Amino acid sequence: MRTLLFTLAALLFASATAQTTYNYTIPSQFDGVNSYVEFTFPATPPTTGDATLTLNWLACHQSGFGGSSITVQISTSNGWVTILNESDNYLECILITETVTITGAMMADAIATGGGQVLCRVDCDDSCQAGVGCSFYNDPVVSGINLTYTAHAANFTVGDASVCPGSTVQFTDASINTPSSYEWHFPGATPSSSTAQNPLVQYPAPGNYDVTLIVVTLDGADTLVMNDLITVYTPPLANAGIDESVCAGASAQLQASGGVAYEWFPASGLNDANIANPVATPGASTSYTVLVTDANGCQANDYMVLSVQPLPVIVASAGNNTICLGDTAYIVATGAQLYQWSPNLFISTTVGPAVFAWPTSTFTWDINGTDGFGCSATAEVTITVVPPPTAPIVSMDGPDVTTTTTASGYQWFLNGQVITGATGQSWTPLVNGNYSVSITDANGCSSQSLPVYYGSVDVADQANTAVRIYPQPAKSEVVIEGVQQRGSARLFDATGREVLRFRTSGSGRDEFNVGGLAAGTYTLEVPTPSGVRTFPFVKEQ
Repeated sequence: MRTLLFTLAALLFASATAQTTYNYTIPSQFDGVNSYVEFTFPATPPTTGDATLTLNWLACHQSGFGGSSITVQISTSNGWVTILNESDNYLECILITETVTITGAMMADAIATGGGQVLCRVDCDDSCQAGVGCSFYNDPVVSGINLTYTAHAANFTVGDASVCPGSTVQFTDASINTPSSYEWHFPGATPSSSTAQNPLVQYPAPGNYDVTLIVVTLDGADTLVMNDLITVYTPPLANAGIDESVCAGASAQLQASGGVAYEWFPASGLNDANIANPVATPGASTSYTVLVTDANGCQANDYMVLSVQPLPVIVASAGNNTICLGDTAYIVATGAQLYQWSPNLFISTTVGPAVFAWPTSTFTWDINGTDGFGCSATAEVTITVVPPPTAPIVSMDGPDVTTTTTASGYQWFLNGQVITGATGQSWTPLVNGNYSVSITDANGCSSQSLPVYYGSVDVADQANTAVRIYPQPAKSEVVIEGVQQRGSARLFDATGREVLRFRTSGSGRDEFNVGGLAAGTYTLEVPTPSGVRTFPFVKEQ
């Protein structure tokens, strides 16, 4: 930004009837000018053409050492520019008058560079040698420095001639000769014209704009046109980056560009709201706006949306998550698209939404699920393994087969086949054969008894016959009384397997040894006149 009395651009002049003359003489004489001495012409209004600089200088000369010299420079936008350089004075200690013409363009440049004043400097060389001569104690001398030129009556200062779009510019009248009226023209500004003495206008769009001031004084009207005086910068191209998504609890780095300074709004969730690429960890989806400032101080903004995706909710279950030892569980996970199971023990696979599991004891797995946004979460599933109930024992109780084991459910089998409706603790056989029972406990686990042979269907009760078997139970020798028929007697174990065979004598009393048999329930089959009869028999240890 800059404060100017006028610009460096070429001036266009029209109706310059109210012009005046700028004439200023530096009041001080400079003595002993052995190096550059600066001097300033104050309050220099815009020139309508060339200017004349005059001065007197004296630098002593000593024969044999060359001529004395003078150099005068003026400050411009290009730095110090030499406008006078004389080195051929061979007149000893004589005042010399110099006259220099400064072009209108250089004057305009110098006035603009000095901000409404002209800065110059002068340097002299007297060609005297130490200890040889030259009598003037204040040698060299420069005096009577004067600047004169024809100036505009119209003049003004600008608060800031380089601004950003939308900024206002304050114009302040600096005209001379007491104007009675003002007419301003501001192409590209709002308002575009004004009759105020010190107008304030706004420039909405980038570009370079002329300013014209017409004043009327007692001498007439004067027009001052300042070409390209106002510079409205092109604003920065703010870029907040593309919209992004982040999983809940995760962070993302924002990426803004287009300037030299940045400020993000809101600042919450950012590690630094005043850099181009802060790290954002928002608690919810947030629209972030960045204010971008360029090297000219101009600003623009842009925004991006950082969407926070919730983590998936992973649920894994196999029903009640309890199985019996030796069973297999089917575990199904939901809530994500991709799944990873660990550890890789007792399961059919480590990927996918469902696995078969056969743990030998209670076991826990972790399931990591990832959804379509790449967000992941972990859940646990525990399969509880319970042992089966103790296998029941089946015994014959009169016409029934029964078990003393208490359970939640029963199922009887005949020769390994389910007996429909036989779901009680006891069952009355309808046919002879091998009977067993399966029990189910409160956990749903089952165990099955060994089969017991039942052969008493359609056979009269032992108590109503003359046949007697004792002792019951027996350890070794067993006596059969009442069998009057000679024939083959057979002993069957609980599975229906024949374990012993002997012949009855027909005398009404027979003995046989069971000492080598295992303890358990057996069925004895003996011959009678009416046919083969069966009787239960128990062997103890």
